Amino acid sequence: MSYDDLITKKIRAIRARYYTITFLVWFSTALPLALSVLLAQARGLSLFEVGFALGVYSLTIVLLEVPTGGLADSVGRKRVALLAFVLAALYNLAFLLAFSFPALLLAMILYGVSRALSSGALDAWFVDALQAADPQVDLQPALAGAESVSLLALALGTVLGGALPRLLPGLPADGAAVVTPLAVPLVVALALKLVLVAAVALLIHDDRPAGGASWRAGLRAVPTLVRQAAGLSRANPRLLLLMAASFVAGLAVISLEALWQPFFAALPGMGDGDSAPTLLLGVIMAGNFLVAVAGNLLSVPLSRRLGGRHALVGALARLLQGASILVLAAAGALLPAVGFFWLAYLMGGVGLSPHATLLNAEIPAERRSAMLSVQSLAAYLGSFLGGAGLGYVADHTSIAVAWAIAGALTVVSLIPYLLLDARRARPESDRGTRQLFEQP
Repeated sequence: MSYDDLITKKIRAIRARYYTITFLVWFSTALPLALSVLLAQARGLSLFEVGFALGVYSLTIVLLEVPTGGLADSVGRKRVALLAFVLAALYNLAFLLAFSFPALLLAMILYGVSRALSSGALDAWFVDALQAADPQVDLQPALAGAESVSLLALALGTVLGGALPRLLPGLPADGAAVVTPLAVPLVVALALKLVLVAAVALLIHDDRPAGGASWRAGLRAVPTLVRQAAGLSRANPRLLLLMAASFVAGLAVISLEALWQPFFAALPGMGDGDSAPTLLLGVIMAGNFLVAVAGNLLSVPLSRRLGGRHALVGALARLLQGASILVLAAAGALLPAVGFFWLAYLMGGVGLSPHATLLNAEIPAERRSAMLSVQSLAAYLGSFLGGAGLGYVADHTSIAVAWAIAGALTVVSLIPYLLLDARRARPESDRGTRQLFEQP
């Protein structure tokens, strides 16, 4: 076997391990996705209480996103990921036992801490492992594959989660019992989270020197790492442009996710009975994830056709995504609305791996988790402001007006990518930003 064959085999093994874990993460996450609000309502919790708990979940992520990324860089990506997935299992258990508002709050705080810890940890391990195997590796196909696996897992998990309650009709009615038809997806998700913890322990090998640091030493190092990550973001104009694009992406996606159900439920053709609209909404949700998978797969040959100009691909994706949202806002019939809704998600999938490729090219390996968390923070802030601001607009005007604003901002967000594409021909030195990491 030649040296090139050995490198290819090693890269395939790294991708297989990471994709397996990625599938478990998002499949277990998706199982209760479509029914968790219904379960909470069946236990006497109001929509206001559920919405408030979700807000606490988002706030927890915003507060912990960057510090937990720094912790992963300090004590090791595998160790932080293991802690994250143990907490994810505890979240599933807490939600399963949540019959009161305080119990639901506890569950959502556990979920927020888990998501903040997991954000960027194994992603950083994956990129570093690929580059250690081959410093010249093309990251985009590997990152696109990971996004496709996660979206496919979300689609499959959503469909199966909706079907599970019907498979066990003999369970107690939803209400006071713990294990009821609506709770079955949570039980299965809890079991899969335990499998996920075991998979990370067996499949991930973190050989970085920081992986041996103690938790106490790692926690002490977090403030310094966070300051360095923030300093790098401010000093590198390319990272600032990518953060701006992430912010708008978060705003646009949350406007779609928060408003699509009432928008489609009000369209002619959704049916008059209770089951028909529910079934159609489930099909539409699963379709979102599947077309995003197709977008990820499309992004690789498109990037190659355009000579590796990932920023140009990102700009085209934002243009078409924003245009799709604008047309969707004006749609008054079911079929065209579904078509443009899926087109918006397709273009979102096209833009994912080019953005990730551009981002990872700007990040030093020793700070990758923290910097990926900074980018996630920008997206979460966009989601928070988009959910609150565009939700207010939808309440006081209409969903169409809120989506028109989101679509227009998405089109405008192609500007950072065009600027990045222009800089491609004249790359700047980052010597000044690298000095941030040489300071004691």
